Amino acid sequence: MTATTKEFFVRERLTEARDARGITQSYLAKCLQRSPGTISNWERGDQAPEPASLDQIVRTLGIPVAYFLRLMPNHGKNAIFFRSLANATMRARLKEKARMRWLQHISLTLQQTLDFPTVNFHNLIERGAYKQLKHDDLENIAADMRSHWRLGEGPIPNMVLVAENAGVVIGIDEVGSTKIDGQGNWSDYDNRPYILLARDKYTAFRRQMDIAHELAHLILHHGIDENELAQNFDLIEDQAKYWASAFLLPHRSFPAEIYSLSLDGFVALKKRWKVSIGAMIMRARNLEILSDAAAQRLWKFRATRGWHNREPFDFPSETPVDEPRLLRRSIEMIVDNEIRSKGDLLQSDICLGAADIEMMASLPANFFMESAAVVLFEPKLKESGRIGQSASILPLRRPN
Repeated sequence: MTATTKEFFVRERLTEARDARGITQSYLAKCLQRSPGTISNWERGDQAPEPASLDQIVRTLGIPVAYFLRLMPNHGKNAIFFRSLANATMRARLKEKARMRWLQHISLTLQQTLDFPTVNFHNLIERGAYKQLKHDDLENIAADMRSHWRLGEGPIPNMVLVAENAGVVIGIDEVGSTKIDGQGNWSDYDNRPYILLARDKYTAFRRQMDIAHELAHLILHHGIDENELAQNFDLIEDQAKYWASAFLLPHRSFPAEIYSLSLDGFVALKKRWKVSIGAMIMRARNLEILSDAAAQRLWKFRATRGWHNREPFDFPSETPVDEPRLLRRSIEMIVDNEIRSKGDLLQSDICLGAADIEMMASLPANFFMESAAVVLFEPKLKESGRIGQSASILPLRRPN
């Protein structure tokens, strides 16, 4: 009788891992030298891989075997919000959805040991009510959240801290495409909001706006599922864009600081408000500070200067990019207090690839690489009776 892993193999984990690696069933079958039908049977639960095949899967996907033995948590049917459904390929979206689940997997594992910040959102919009929201409503909701989080009306220097202090778990991922900026999701399992940010557009100003945009979804569109997201995508995205801009650039304080409606005038405000020039032009137009014609001229001048790809101060060497801290500090705390070793966290607890955890938790590269124990050699004096004794010399024999 052929040995099997059916009693303990969790088939959904294989699908999740394959999607997270961005590969198809056919490609995985080729790597394992099996038929695509066999992979399909494993993922449907009709069959389970033999122990030798499971070892192959582990090596191919770069994930510890314990990962495939973990039951899947029920995160619910809340939509995972993407900035663009049209531009991103289906394979890219499947990959990032699976990576969001990996972020939540890391978080849930760490929450077994540590207490994370309490989720501090209030007045979430009831499901479906977003359809009636107008721009004035979005302005009021943005101002209300600023007041609730005690942010005042001035510039927000660090949106990462704002979100993490409100109980959001933020992770980073190398998407490999500029068509996906980030994604947000509410998990029913721990009733906690999550944001996974793309590292591909790596500027401080992009990160500020990306977090504000995902916060907008978490507040305005709480509870909608994937079908409703697809049906009302344009409205949902437009609302998130408007709310994020209203949150970062309040309608009273931001206009009061605009001293010149020129491109150079907005450049002067950029570092203080931590918002891109393009976003400030759009906000000024929405608030009717700029006319359509004036806004179009600024867009044209901006493109002429080559700023449509990279604006002044965008290089991280000019304006450092704020990194999430919650997951990194949690892992460091567990290791530093010797609650679990790095190896235990990697192989037995989180059970994901080292590079995946390091990226998502903003840990240094090779953090999980255990350094070898080096014993310091101390020279010793020879025993007095042996000092000066000659060593025996063995004759070197010529080989036969």
